Amino acid sequence: MREALGLAPAKPAPEKRKHHPSSYILVELSVRKLSGGPPFRFEYKSRSLSTLEAKLEAEKAVRKKGLEVWAVLDVRQVSE
Repeated sequence: MREALGLAPAKPAPEKRKHHPSSYILVELSVRKLSGGPPFRFEYKSRSLSTLEAKLEAEKAVRKKGLEVWAVLDVRQVSE
């Protein structure tokens, strides 16, 4: 009753935990520079539900960095 009238200090509200599922699609690509050279591994994590969309996002990220896709090594869903 005292709390409702503002006479007593209010109890702190309980903290709400945000539950974020840590699931993502890991796309591993073999890429190389546009000028040539040896290929190297490029990993991209996508929050997409679709493996095809995740692959397209990864290829777009590779092109944005000035590289070219040599081969797709692996596309898999990872749950932590």
